[in-house]
Amino acid sequence: MLLAGELNAIGQRLTELGAVLQSRAAGPAPRQTRVPQQQAMPQPPGVPQPAMLPQQQEAWAQQPYGMPPAPPPQAPQDPPYPAMPQPVQAARSPRRVSAGQLTTSRVLAVAGTAVTLLGVVFLLVLAAQQGWLLPQLRVGGGAALGATLVASAVWVHRKQAGRIGAYALAATGFTAVHLAVVAATSLYGYFPKPAGLGLGLLVAAAGLALADRWRAQSPAVGAVLGSAVCAPMITARPDAMLVGFLLVLQIAATPVQIRRGWRGLTLAAAVPCVLGALVADVWNLVLPRHDGTTLLAVLAVSLLGVVLAAVTAGARRGDDVTAVGLLVASPAPALLSAPMVERVHAGLLAALVAAMLLAVWAVGRFLPAFRSLLPGRFTAVAGGAGAVAALQATVTFVDPSAWATALLCEALLLALGAFQLRSSGILLGALCFGVAGFLVSTVHEVPIAALLGLGRAQGVPGVLAGLLIAAVAVLVPAVAVRLGALSREPGGVWALPGVVLLYGSASTIMALVLIVRDDRTGFLTGHILITLSWVGAAIYLLLRGVRLTHLRVAGMVLIAVALAKLFLFDLATLDGFARVVAFLCAGLVLLAAGVRYARLVAAEQADG
Repeated sequence: MLLAGELNAIGQRLTELGAVLQSRAAGPAPRQTRVPQQQAMPQPPGVPQPAMLPQQQEAWAQQPYGMPPAPPPQAPQDPPYPAMPQPVQAARSPRRVSAGQLTTSRVLAVAGTAVTLLGVVFLLVLAAQQGWLLPQLRVGGGAALGATLVASAVWVHRKQAGRIGAYALAATGFTAVHLAVVAATSLYGYFPKPAGLGLGLLVAAAGLALADRWRAQSPAVGAVLGSAVCAPMITARPDAMLVGFLLVLQIAATPVQIRRGWRGLTLAAAVPCVLGALVADVWNLVLPRHDGTTLLAVLAVSLLGVVLAAVTAGARRGDDVTAVGLLVASPAPALLSAPMVERVHAGLLAALVAAMLLAVWAVGRFLPAFRSLLPGRFTAVAGGAGAVAALQATVTFVDPSAWATALLCEALLLALGAFQLRSSGILLGALCFGVAGFLVSTVHEVPIAALLGLGRAQGVPGVLAGLLIAAVAVLVPAVAVRLGALSREPGGVWALPGVVLLYGSASTIMALVLIVRDDRTGFLTGHILITLSWVGAAIYLLLRGVRLTHLRVAGMVLIAVALAKLFLFDLATLDGFARVVAFLCAGLVLLAAGVRYARLVAAEQADG
């Protein structure tokens, strides 16, 4: 029994020692009084009994017979010393590719694409000329090669390191398939033209969809540009079929360009289309007879280009530079195709393009729903391009003898429209049409030679042109003042409309007089009336300018101009009696005006 008690005591002490070590390893804990545990069995006489606390006695009572109580639970603590880090094997960093290696890859990809596409063209064209293979084998071989290249591109694209090669393979493959469709339609007639164009659209859309899925612009640009460059080698002439296939490429590229905003794709699709249409215009001019189908294809290029430009500008507001370039270039083929058709049809063609452009301008300018979509610069360019198309429609429709009258009438209408709509852009168009009409009129309707006695005015057309010139010279500056684009105060900028007004009034008077008497007497009478009319207009301005400074200054300037004409031109040109009449009438009018003006000034001072 004594041996059992000693062993039990030793076990209790070991338990306490383990609890102390565990508490020290777990962290600092509240200090506890070490109390020896009570023995489970009665001790023999002479062995001291350790004292126990009440809590220890309760824990001892709950333990099985002969087993020491478990140490009190300790709260989890952070270890006093951090654990030693385990050795980790360093990950290998991926090997970087240098810029030179990427450049080399791109050069090889571009070179491979170009050489392969030339091989496809030779297969489709040169083999046909030499009769090496059956047409079915040529077209089928080109299509099969293209499909194989596309499948290889999809397989290579799965590897991160082969993206450049995948892009080159995809562009080459889709271009080969598209060229096979072009050859099957234009060279061999396997497909009807509408079906061939539709199939070409599907092939181009598939290639661009793959580029869109890969989010890569290079295969899209390569496929479109490769097809656009190689297609003329197959069709061999810029006819309606070539323009149609180029237009199909532009249509297929538009959704992807709008979605991704790829400028390179837009240029690759739009520029060949416009250039092809322009070349088709020139080609159609040299033909003995004009091809109406080519004309329709050219018109479709222009109208669709305007629509696509507007859609691009609305969908990609931050990329309106590309849209503006497309808007400017698209109408050119239709406008330059005027010599291919009769004058009436050419005028209708230009009028249709002008109406479409002006419709885009009006929608973006006056409809609130679209004003926030179309950028202001795009809208302004659409209006300017529409004005140019309207100018061409005017000079195409109208006979050259009435160009000045038509242009000046359009200038007046535009000036009135600018006043009603409060639009400075429309006023700029009115100014441009007015300047064009004035320059044309000085050559035909009211030439300068008619005022110098070296030529004759055109009778009634001259009178009408002179009146329109004077009206434009008055209305355009007046609207500019109302819109705030021109200051009311007198300045050097008013000299130009003043000179135009004097020219228009003088031409009108001379044309009227020459209608009555077309000889030397009529010429002299016309100049006398011109001088007197200028003096009268100056006096009117002075009388109205008693309170208005700008009218008074205008009157004084006009008086100076009238006197300069009287002494420098009339004195040397007019004969004896005509000279006397001119000076006497001008002097008497000036005297009467001076007396009247003095009375008005005195009355103004008395009222003040």
